[in-house]
Amino acid sequence: MRFTPMKQRFTAAMMLLVLACGIGAVGQQDVAAAESTPEALNVYADAANFQNNGEFGLAAEEWETFLKKYAKDPLANKARHYAGVCYLQLKAFDKAAAHFEAVLKADPKFELAEDAYLNLGWCRYSAASSKPELYAKAVEAFAALVKQFAKGKYSDQAFFYLGESFYAQDMKPQAIAAYRRLVDDHKESSLRCDGLYALGVTYEEVQQFAEAGTIYDLFLKECSDSALTTEVRMRKAETVLQGGDVAAAEKMFGEAVAVQGFASADHALSRQAFCAAKQDKFAPAADLYVKLATTFPQSTYLKDAVLSAGRSYYRADDFAKAVEWLQKTVAADEANAAEAAHWICRIHLKNKEPAKAAALAGQQLPTAAESVYFVNLKLDEADALYELAERRGEAVTKYVAIATAHADHELAPQALYNAAFAAMELEKYDDGLKHAAAFVAKYPEDRFIADTKYVAADCRLKQGKIAEAEAGYRELLEKHADHAEIDTWRVRLGLSLYMQKKHKEAVASLQPIVVQLKAADQKAEGHFLIGASQFQLADFKAAGTALLASLATDAKWRQADETLIFLSRAQYGRYRVEKNAELLAAAKASVATLITEFPQSVLLAQAHFRLGEYSYAAGDFAGAIAGYDAVVSKWPNSDFAPYAHYGKGWAALKSKQYPVSVTSFTALIDKFAQHALVPDAYFGRGMSRRQVSDHQNAINDIQVYLKSNPAQPKKADALYERGLAEVALKQFDQATATFESLITENKQYSGAAGVLYELGWAYKHRDQADSAVKTFAKLTAEHADSRWSGEANLHVAEDLYDKKKYAEAVTFYTAAKTKAESGDVTERATHKLGWTQYRLEKFDAALAEFDAQLKAYADGALAADGSFMKSESLFKLKRYADALTAFTAASAKPSGDEQKQVMTLLHGGQCANQLGKWDDSLKLLSQIPQKFTTSPYLAETYYELGWAKQNQNKLEDALKDYGQAVQKSRGHVGARAQFMIGQVHFTQKKFPQAVRAFKRVMYGYGDRNSAEPVKQWQAICAYEAGRCSEVQVSNESDPARKAKLIQDAVTNYKYVVERHPKHEKVKTSQDRIAALNKLAQ
Repeated sequence: MRFTPMKQRFTAAMMLLVLACGIGAVGQQDVAAAESTPEALNVYADAANFQNNGEFGLAAEEWETFLKKYAKDPLANKARHYAGVCYLQLKAFDKAAAHFEAVLKADPKFELAEDAYLNLGWCRYSAASSKPELYAKAVEAFAALVKQFAKGKYSDQAFFYLGESFYAQDMKPQAIAAYRRLVDDHKESSLRCDGLYALGVTYEEVQQFAEAGTIYDLFLKECSDSALTTEVRMRKAETVLQGGDVAAAEKMFGEAVAVQGFASADHALSRQAFCAAKQDKFAPAADLYVKLATTFPQSTYLKDAVLSAGRSYYRADDFAKAVEWLQKTVAADEANAAEAAHWICRIHLKNKEPAKAAALAGQQLPTAAESVYFVNLKLDEADALYELAERRGEAVTKYVAIATAHADHELAPQALYNAAFAAMELEKYDDGLKHAAAFVAKYPEDRFIADTKYVAADCRLKQGKIAEAEAGYRELLEKHADHAEIDTWRVRLGLSLYMQKKHKEAVASLQPIVVQLKAADQKAEGHFLIGASQFQLADFKAAGTALLASLATDAKWRQADETLIFLSRAQYGRYRVEKNAELLAAAKASVATLITEFPQSVLLAQAHFRLGEYSYAAGDFAGAIAGYDAVVSKWPNSDFAPYAHYGKGWAALKSKQYPVSVTSFTALIDKFAQHALVPDAYFGRGMSRRQVSDHQNAINDIQVYLKSNPAQPKKADALYERGLAEVALKQFDQATATFESLITENKQYSGAAGVLYELGWAYKHRDQADSAVKTFAKLTAEHADSRWSGEANLHVAEDLYDKKKYAEAVTFYTAAKTKAESGDVTERATHKLGWTQYRLEKFDAALAEFDAQLKAYADGALAADGSFMKSESLFKLKRYADALTAFTAASAKPSGDEQKQVMTLLHGGQCANQLGKWDDSLKLLSQIPQKFTTSPYLAETYYELGWAKQNQNKLEDALKDYGQAVQKSRGHVGARAQFMIGQVHFTQKKFPQAVRAFKRVMYGYGDRNSAEPVKQWQAICAYEAGRCSEVQVSNESDPARKAKLIQDAVTNYKYVVERHPKHEKVKTSQDRIAALNKLAQ
């Protein structure tokens, strides 16, 4: 590797030394020998003297003078060469290079060609520091030099800089070849040591370490007094390390470190420590890294040293020191913090401190995503959480995340197995199933494969994927028949069949083997599953027999209480069919036995639940609520708690106890989020919440319910209720989806008009204008007589208006006016109908609508805008007196829209100007610059102010306003104002000022590229400029001045004719040109 801070870069000093030796006597012999004119020789001699005295700037100027005046002089090529030398001394490398290239092109055999090639190469090399593409040009020059002057006086320099130029382009093989020519062919060169160094470093960078080592040995032998000796020794050590002799390299790096003042001692120390660690000498390596960190606190290797010290202490089992140094990395080295945190986490886990490990990993993970230790740190956190019993559930999530996000990582299998196993422990069967299946697919030959398959089968069983569980148990029985858990799997197979409601198959599977089962509890369970299956087949009598057999086998077996529950249910089943009160009593007796004989049973909740269930079936909602309350209060986490919450919720809802209903459904949803009853619970709670105006929560609940895909008509009602609640809360995105779904699935819905209305508004609030308009249009077409029709027509009209389809908009605005039930809608429809007529330039019709609006809604929300548009309509009709009155009234009650306020004042002022009411105009117009300093209409305002003042003969004030207009407009308003400045000066007979003003328009504002409105004023200004010159002709007595005025007038008229051939002033301009030409004869 080439260590840039240590690699010596060569400056111009050496090259300029050569050049200085070559220019000491420039010019004298050339002057004596040249066949040049005396004048040329004088210039040549001066240039030479300037150069010889070090005045390279003057010399360069003089050489350029010589080359310009005496380009064909015999000394021209030498002058060009010396000019290049001067430019080189001035570091004007591009100019210098151009001269040297010209020299060589003019005379390839030029006597100083060798110097020229060298200088040219140096110029390109020097300039390449800022223009890297010039390194290739430098290569061309140096290559040409060594080709044409193979044994020339500069060939060693040429090879060296040829190598440097190749190196700069990352063409290292070519650089090596050039350096080798210098080293091999120029052993006496003053650049030999530099060449050896460059060659060795380049070999090292292309990983030819043996060759690099040989060159470094040669350097150390021949260049022992070089300032680079210690660095080369260090580099030699690197080649030894790369060659595999780690111990020798360690020693050599240590020797480099020991050299006082060695600039790269920190690097050498880092490599020495690396060598120690490479030899498993972790404690010494750690100490060396600590030495680097403490001795060289500014080193670029500091962060790596700190991390490596901690890592090495860790591997040396010195955990206290490891933590000390690793924490420094965590605190100050973001790039390596993740790795350091990983090692600290492992130390905490080894020290039985999982809480510390979890906390540290959690702190570091948010910033560790780009680290190669990211997954390690994730696994550290998961392992730590697993060790914390109360947080083991979080560990599952972490394991899952690792296995999912980093499937190809080496730690993924471990994380995947841990996730499956831990999920099964925590009864998170979905996760356990997913990851166990992934493990089986990816690691089919793993020694834990049978256990993993069992995890998968049990997870499927417990999460309801029973068919897959069955397949899993069958596979276990087939492929692992000698496993110790074979009887467990047989009973599990029966259970899976039962859970799939394959009740006949369950009975058939278990009956042949139930008596063969060795353990009493397994035999009792076998009878139990047979009885439970028969219960599901509604063979309640046979079920009772089997269940009693189970209890007879072992009255206290682990599921005896559950057997009693099923026995009770079988008896209750018979009661429901036979309506025999004795059977109901028997069912209650079985439950009572359970409660008495098994006071610690986990099924006590179910026993009480069954009592609540029976009460509910009898219509005793109060009794049902009491029974369910016993379950949820005493066994809030039991399997039957959700059923109890559910039953209580519906019992309360049916008895209109809505707060109680909400509370019960909420308990079910919050505590048993994955339960099958949750969707219905959401619906029940949503209904209750909507009854008490808790709209957002009602929406949330009903949306969850709808995801369960309920049947009609409940689905339609739920959608409608949700949509109304969403509208009430202005949740228009959700409302849109709700109403769209309702309309799609219920095209004949009785409230379709209201749905379309709400849907249209929802679209509008979502800025989906097209969808909104289509919806309102559908409403107007399909429900024309509904109470929403008027407003719907308004929305359609507004869309047409925005699309500039004004004629079509008129129809819908008119319908909106006539059908609207709301005064606001009628006002807006009338107002916008006026606007539509205005856009159609039907100003009389527009005026009529605005009048109607203002008459009906004088104090309406749109009154100010209506007043403004009434004024605008009068303005368009050129009824300036009425318009002025209207604008004046409108200005007294300004619109909230700033632009309309400005337009009211501006157009009012323009009306006053049209009527010659200059004071009224100024009163209105002057408010605009005072109140609206950033208005885009300031230029036009100042123009109108200028016009009013000009008509009052306040010419100087008018000029100021026109000037303001010019400053604020680069368009036609500014051009027109500039024209008026010229006209005022023309009126004042200030002809020169007038002409200058006109010409600012003629040649300004983009000149030939000006906008079309400006071009009109350019033509007029040119014409007026011609008139300015022409009117002065008759009074001019000086012939020359008179001729000049005539010519100026002709020129300006020609401007009109030539540049604006279609302008109305062209014919007049042509006539004036002809008349002036005759006058000039």
